[in-house]
Amino acid sequence: MKAFGWVRPVRGADGSIIGTKESPVKVRTVVPLGAGYGPDADKRLVFVFLLGDVIAVRPERTSRVLFIEAKALYGQLVRKDAERQRREKAAARKAGR
Repeated sequence: MKAFGWVRPVRGADGSIIGTKESPVKVRTVVPLGAGYGPDADKRLVFVFLLGDVIAVRPERTSRVLFIEAKALYGQLVRKDAERQRREKAAARKAGR
């Protein structure tokens, strides 16, 4: 599996490098959530890509974390796109009557 993030040094009490540690990739959305999200309306989302193809999602400045596997997220997106296409076809058939 490809490693995400970067490797940072771990220092001992004397300041010398005694090893390394992998740090996960963290990204934030550009736009805040918006009015429909109550007290989190002014917060952006933080995505953390963890080992094992797990994605952690939380509003910034909170500790409420939701986890999802990358393949589960992809499956949700595929189903949502298929449902959108089905609705568009149904609307086109209805408009053609």
